[in-house]
Order: sequence, then structure tokens, then C-alpha cells
Amino acid sequence: MTTSPTSAPEPAADAPSGPRPGAVVTLLALAALVAAGVAAVGVTRGLPATADTGGIPHHAEPGVEAAGGYAVWAYNDDGRPIRWDPCTPIDIVVAPEGAPPGTDADLERAIAEVGRHSGLHLRVMGETDERPAARRSAYQPRRYGSRWAPVLLAWAAPHENGLSLRDTDRGLAIPVAVGHPGARVYVTGQVVLNAERDDLEAGFGDRADAWGATLLHELSHLVGLAHVEDRDQLMSVHPGEGPVTLGSGDRAGLAAIGAEHGCLDVPPPRDVEVAPPPQR
Repeated sequence: MTTSPTSAPEPAADAPSGPRPGAVVTLLALAALVAAGVAAVGVTRGLPATADTGGIPHHAEPGVEAAGGYAVWAYNDDGRPIRWDPCTPIDIVVAPEGAPPGTDADLERAIAEVGRHSGLHLRVMGETDERPAARRSAYQPRRYGSRWAPVLLAWAAPHENGLSLRDTDRGLAIPVAVGHPGARVYVTGQVVLNAERDDLEAGFGDRADAWGATLLHELSHLVGLAHVEDRDQLMSVHPGEGPVTLGSGDRAGLAAIGAEHGCLDVPPPRDVEVAPPPQR
């Protein structure tokens, strides 16, 4: 399962495209924990992509684990994890095309599990015909109204619309953060599942081949968790085998980026340029 970085250029003074006129806005579709640095004037890059596969992951590097046995995608300048505003629901729209039978129930259960341990309010708002894309706009007023676009959850073919989803990947998670470098907050994102992985089954039977395990893992990525080496955790870089349950580190991580840390200021929705994640 994977995630990837994006960036946004500094908006022009007469046509602000970010949350605050004249500010350098950073959009992060975050994946690993190694910063790529400033690549150009006015552009801050996010983090390189990682992948989750059905077997041995490729380019899937774990994050720097905290004392509780978890890792987060990235931190703000004050040392706190970048996270979602827990006082705003995380709305999700589902593109059902290509979804295996039974995975709607898997999604409902995975959302409930992430919400229970994080305190975040994830909710499915309905279906959409929007397709996932590497350059998916974070602000789509014609489709979703004057708000940050809801999280898109979709099944797709590998590399569809420039996505860095490969044949061997189970899925891809792309949380997107906006704001000044010291106060970034997630506002939207994508969870993309590999529609061509016919070796996976609906349900939560075994993390080795269950779509339920994949959805729970990817949603945990979406809300801010990164990979760890510990195979007892569902956020391990290797899917492994065994019960589809969150480990002690997974639960600690969800709490660390969750509601108990208070509300956040969310920048108002605007047009922002989202750079595509690097191809792997």
C-alpha cells in the first residue's frame, strides 16, 4: 500500500490559489519519512512514495518509529504530527466501478475501526463517478461545492491516470495537507485499491489475502500513519499472515494523530496546484 508526495507553487498576488494570499502553500501526499527538500523557488516537495504489495513490498521503507511502536508520515515544525482536524468530519465518496463484491461492508467496518481508535469522524457521503488521478484537484466546486474535495476511495487499474499504483500493489493512500510549513493540516486525499488483484478476498479473514486488511491499512495511512518494521502491527511494510487486527503500535499511532489532541485551523478551500507523485 502506498502513498506519495505532491507540492504546490506560491500563488500569484493577484490570483491567490492557496489558503492564504501570497503564502507558499505545501500540499503533501505523504509516503515515506525522508524529506526531498526544496526543489525549486516557491515549491516545497513532499516525501517519496512507498508501496504495499501482496508479497515482498518494493521501495517500501518504514518510517521513524515513535516510542509507542508506530510511525507517522510527517511532522510540523513544532514536532507535532501533521493530522486531520478532528472537529471536521473526514468525508469520503466512493467510486464503485471495479469494486469486488462484499467490500462495501469491509469499508464500513474499516472506517469504524479507524474512527474508534483515533476519535476521528470518517463517513461515507455517497457514490461518485470521479476517477482517481495523480493530479486530482483538492478543490472541485462544480462537483462537490465550495469545500475541500472529499476523500476519493476507488478501485483502479495500475497506473491509471498517472497514479503510482503498480501491478503488485494492493492499494495506494494519498493524504493531502495544506497550510504554512509550521501548521499543515490534512484536508483531502485518495485511497486507491488495485482492481486487478483478483487474489484478494472480501472480508477480514487473514491479512495475507483480505480486502478488509487492505482497507484498514490504507485508511490508517490516510489519517497519517506510516509503515513500521514490526510484523505484529497491521502497518508493517509486509502484509504477513494472521488475524486482521490492529496491533498495540497501530492503536497508539491512531491515538497520536487523533481527536484527543484538539481541533485545528483548516485553511479555506481554494484552487491549488497538486504535483503528481513520483513514478516508481
